[in-house]
Amino acid sequence: MNTLDIPMLAHRSRRAAPRRQCGPDSQAGSTLIEALVAMLVLSVGLLGIAGLASASLRYSHGAWARAAVASGLSDFADRVRANPAAATNAYAFAATSYADQRTAFAAGPLAIAKDCLTVACTPTELATFHITDWRNALNRSMPGAAVWVTGQRDQGYQASVMWFDKAFVKDDGVTPETPRACAVNAAGVITDTGIVARNCCLAAAGAVDGVRCTNMTIVP
Repeated sequence: MNTLDIPMLAHRSRRAAPRRQCGPDSQAGSTLIEALVAMLVLSVGLLGIAGLASASLRYSHGAWARAAVASGLSDFADRVRANPAAATNAYAFAATSYADQRTAFAAGPLAIAKDCLTVACTPTELATFHITDWRNALNRSMPGAAVWVTGQRDQGYQASVMWFDKAFVKDDGVTPETPRACAVNAAGVITDTGIVARNCCLAAAGAVDGVRCTNMTIVP
């Protein structure tokens, strides 16, 4: 082989080398990665939207419960004020536990011995009517409702409304949460303060797991 053949061999080698593909097939891998990334971003967005919807539903449920409780306690206060001749402790209702009250509702609305809307009643009979009618009204408007009323007219009644909240659960999202017990003194008066005093449950009322309580002092 002479020296003149060397450039020719190099030229043939270059011509024989395969060319790189620059067409659509070369982009197939990167296109798949882009699609996977887009799906991941979309999934994260959908999860965020689902979380916001769940939180919105939970907050709206809480707002509904607070409105129902406020209405119920206001109703009770109006009933007490409408019967000023009743005995000082005529509206106390603190002898039937939460479980027993719910058992009484199992057969339907509580029976009213004397309907004071249609016949004349004594102040004591009117107080009994008010308590029973109030409990029936709460049972219609709130799930698992029960009441607990202590105190007396001249010092103020302490009314507690209890209801079952299916959203009141532990971190596992399934097990009902245990309600916080109120701290009370020897007379049974709540000694907690602030929001705790408004939302704790009296131990004597026997509120079960999953039950929330709201307390309010009513001075006629």
